[in-house]
Amino acid sequence: MSVKKIEGIKACVFGAYGMLFDVHSAAAQCRDDLGDKADQVSNTWRIKQLQYSWLRSLMQEFVPFWQITGEALDFALVESRLNDPALRKKLMNLYLQLKRYPEIPGVLQTLKRVGKDTGILSNGSSKTLGSAVEISSLGDVLYISFH
Repeated sequence: MSVKKIEGIKACVFGAYGMLFDVHSAAAQCRDDLGDKADQVSNTWRIKQLQYSWLRSLMQEFVPFWQITGEALDFALVESRLNDPALRKKLMNLYLQLKRYPEIPGVLQTLKRVGKDTGILSNGSSKTLGSAVEISSLGDVLYISFH
């Protein structure tokens, strides 16, 4: 990375879900359980998660991101005719362990090496973000603060 290109920038802030962490990794780890509906469930889950977030924001009816994540998964499972409480629990637990994209540690380490602060801007909760950062071993190169 050319240091010249990022002169004057003090910090780089990333969206967590879809940018640092692969939102489809939970369903990918349940491919055997989901069968040929794995991609459908994963895509619907993410789309509904975004839609529910936007809708609640527009309605000014805040609920925690974890609740929205569960509601979106419920919709995806019912739509796919996979309404199985054990599978839902498994997928929700895996969402706390989302895989990071492989290039992320190198990018964050490079930014740190050239003196840039890095952080997350997200509607996620301390539960979801803290878990993802811890499991992905990014805590030493990524600032995360909860208020």
